[in-house]
Amino acid sequence: MSLLTDIGLEQLRTLVERQADSAAPARRADEPPPDRRALRARAVKALWFGATMVAGFVWWELILARIVGQARVAQGRMDRLIKLAGDFRNLAIELGGVWIKLGQFLSSRVDLLPPQIIAELSGLQDAVPPAPASVMLPVIERELGQPIEAVFEEFDPQPVAAASFGQAYLATLRTPSPNGKATAQRVVVKVQRPHMQAIVDTDLRSLKTIAGWLKLYKPIRRRANLDALVREFSEVVLQELDYAQEAQHAQEFDRNFAQDTGVRVPKVYTDLTTRRLIVMKNVEDIKILDFEGLESAGVSRREVANKLFDTYLRQVFEHGFFHADPHPGNLFVQPLDRATARAWKVPIGQGTPFRLTYVDFGMMGRIPPAFMRELREFIIAVSLKDARRWTAAAQRMGFFLPEADLDRVEQAVGALFDRFWGAAVNDISNVEFGEMYAFATEFRDLLSSLPFQIPQNVLYLGRAANILAGMLTALDPAFNPWRAIQAFASGLAGSTTARTVQDVLNEGARLIRQTIQLPNQSDAFFSHALNGQLEVRAQLSPKSTEDLRRIEAGVSRLTWAVAFAALLVCGTLLTINALSALGAVCLALAAIAFFRLWLS
Repeated sequence: MSLLTDIGLEQLRTLVERQADSAAPARRADEPPPDRRALRARAVKALWFGATMVAGFVWWELILARIVGQARVAQGRMDRLIKLAGDFRNLAIELGGVWIKLGQFLSSRVDLLPPQIIAELSGLQDAVPPAPASVMLPVIERELGQPIEAVFEEFDPQPVAAASFGQAYLATLRTPSPNGKATAQRVVVKVQRPHMQAIVDTDLRSLKTIAGWLKLYKPIRRRANLDALVREFSEVVLQELDYAQEAQHAQEFDRNFAQDTGVRVPKVYTDLTTRRLIVMKNVEDIKILDFEGLESAGVSRREVANKLFDTYLRQVFEHGFFHADPHPGNLFVQPLDRATARAWKVPIGQGTPFRLTYVDFGMMGRIPPAFMRELREFIIAVSLKDARRWTAAAQRMGFFLPEADLDRVEQAVGALFDRFWGAAVNDISNVEFGEMYAFATEFRDLLSSLPFQIPQNVLYLGRAANILAGMLTALDPAFNPWRAIQAFASGLAGSTTARTVQDVLNEGARLIRQTIQLPNQSDAFFSHALNGQLEVRAQLSPKSTEDLRRIEAGVSRLTWAVAFAALLVCGTLLTINALSALGAVCLALAAIAFFRLWLS
């Protein structure tokens, strides 16, 4: 009998039987029910954290800011946010489950959170402690429906990776070959932690409740559809719990790149895969950010960056199905000798030929066809430096609030194109403060009103883009995305030629109609002008409208302040003069006036 890696099979089985009293009888049986009290306890901890977070925000940003002023409150805001991030990290490590996943998601949003917060949360990427073998091995046997030794020749009980939802183990699978002999296949066995479905359901309910509290604050509510964002987050999280669906994702991804010999997807053993267990071929290639390994193999980091960027452009703009978790642990590089590369028709560049390997297809994103059309418009506008087209596409995708001044946004985008179009990613990341300040000064009206919002369908697309940008910069600090975008967008533009021709014809018809109507419109204009019936209508600019709103709000606060003071004085005098009933009424009205003053 062959031995398991590190310890013998019999020793492993003895260890499991000693540490889990009923491990052997539990095989092939349903999972024991979760501890309901433990689920309630984790919900209470999460909701208490959310309540204290919201209460602290209300106290500092809504109440205290009115008493001591925004400037005083802003002085310690970053320290408070860093402490809040640290408290959340501790909560996520304690509870695990969805909270680890949420922390990992937030730690990748360099576009939304300051570096200090990112640094506080980044430790969650590697903060998941593994569950012991006594807990996980019985789960594997229950999912397989047979003992581990009946399926695997070797099985290492020490996990090679521990994530928030599952753990991965290395094993050797004995499979029959066509000539009747058994061949050993090195595989990865990923198994879900016990009771994850119940834990995730509990955590998502808590998250939805906390999001409901945050929606009460209008600036948050108007800039993000929290219900839609939580729903999108929940859908992807629930996808990750279904390993059978992950196997289907891997097969679909493989089909999408079937004609690209430079992309590799490991084989999934579907006959051994269940909802909570997946077995796939082990990838023993070079990790994508293992620079020493790439250089020793002679693989060009620049070519790897270009290949990675190209595959993502195709995933998003052609397939509408993209890998939403492209962190360095899920991407590998397989070096090939030139003879093998020619036989497999893998492109050969300046360095050693290679194939880009994707693994872990639990977190995938889909882009609806209508949204993809706008994304294509978006990238074509970027390639052409067309600020108007970019703004129009962004508006149709829902990135702007209804009151946004699109002309002003277009001017800002045009200025950004003029400055950064063609620059390397590293150059964009190291813009001098003076240049940033000049831009902020020129467009301070936009930055003060912030007419932007987070639309649906971008939660995981934005996350993937942020992680991707970091890896591209690490692989090639001089990486220039504009050149790749131009080449790719020219192909997209060619595929939309029919639409472009139709747009030109529609525009031509509109101009012809306006030309025909111009004499009659001119005659009507001058007739009204000569008869004194000409009306002039003007619309206030967004800045003027905001100024009027502030004046109106100030007058309202002054009115309620006077009412509060008058009622308070009257109530006090009436109470002192033994007219307690009328005094109580006035004091109650004073309390109402004070509450209304606070809300305004």
